[in-house]
Order: sequence, then C-alpha cells, then structure tokens
Amino acid sequence: MSEVSPRSVLLVDDDPFVRTFLSKRLEQAGFETHEAEDGIDGLVKLRNGLPKIIISDLHMPRMSGMEFVSVVRRRFPFILVIVLSGQIPNEVPPEAQPDVWLKKGALDIGGLLRTLHDLVRKTPDRVNLPQVVTTPVRTRPGFGGYIMLNCPDCLRTFGASSTPGDKTVERTGICTHCEARVPFLIESSEPA
Repeated sequence: MSEVSPRSVLLVDDDPFVRTFLSKRLEQAGFETHEAEDGIDGLVKLRNGLPKIIISDLHMPRMSGMEFVSVVRRRFPFILVIVLSGQIPNEVPPEAQPDVWLKKGALDIGGLLRTLHDLVRKTPDRVNLPQVVTTPVRTRPGFGGYIMLNCPDCLRTFGASSTPGDKTVERTGICTHCEARVPFLIESSEPA
C-alpha cells in the first residue's frame, strides 16, 4: 500500500511561463505542485513520489505528452491525467487517453480547479502498488560490443556496452533517455 498525496499535482510542460502560472494558481487553491519540463523529466520526478494528478502538455521535446501519458498509463494506471493542448487530436491511441482534455488557449482556471477538485474526490488516496523486485535483465552478447536493454522507467530501448569478460557478473546500464539504472546479466552463448 502506498500513500499518494491527495493534493499533489505534477505539471509537465516545456513552457516555463505556463508551469509557473499554473503552479502559483494551484498552490493558491491548496494543491501541492511539482514541475517537470518534459515527459522524461516527468518520469524522473515520479521516482521521488507519486502525485494524485498529472497535468501535461501534448507537444514537448525529448518525450511528447502522448508518449508520456502512455508510459504513465502502463506503469501507474491509478494516476489521473489531464492533458492541456492547443489542439485536441482527432485520434489518440487508447493507451494514451487522458482522463480529461482541456484546450490550452481557452483555459479557464476556475474550470480547471473544479475539474481537479472533482477528480480528487472521485479517487482513493491509497493504492495497491505491485511489489518491485529488482532482478537484473538477462540478455545475450550483442554485436559490435553493444547489447540492447529496455528501460523499466521510460519503457524505451537503449544500447549498453557488453565488454568481454566474466559474463556472470551483474552489470548496470544507464538509460540514455532518462538516466535510470538498469541492472543486467549477459548470458553465455556457449553450451554448458
């Protein structure tokens, strides 16, 4: 069982003016706000604690809002998501659907606050998180001295060095996207 702060909001937007403006307004309304400059930064912030609600922009560098929401939906399906966008797309993959869409250009702060209060009331403060067991990823030796690993944080694939040596020693790769530490073991391709 993990505590999710009932008044915590993560603001994910590449525009510092938007983040500052929304943060001040939400804090005045009694919310605890945290800011992230894009989807990757948002995932890094989630390592420190889980918010009750995420408010995310759609168009951002490094990781778009669509990809960010998709990762959040797969890893933390209980976190509520509001997407602010200048234009709401006609087609959105089901795994990237937010709970609420709001148009950024016509944003009504009062409406946003009512939406936040409604969402907070409708969801539990306690959630059952699966127990995380940190076992190293098992992989085979790669070509050209590299192997491919999947990051458990951002769910992206990245290359890691597979230098020759003792294949039974656990190693750690650093995700090139979000800098998460990913332990791995290289399985021997030789018959036992």
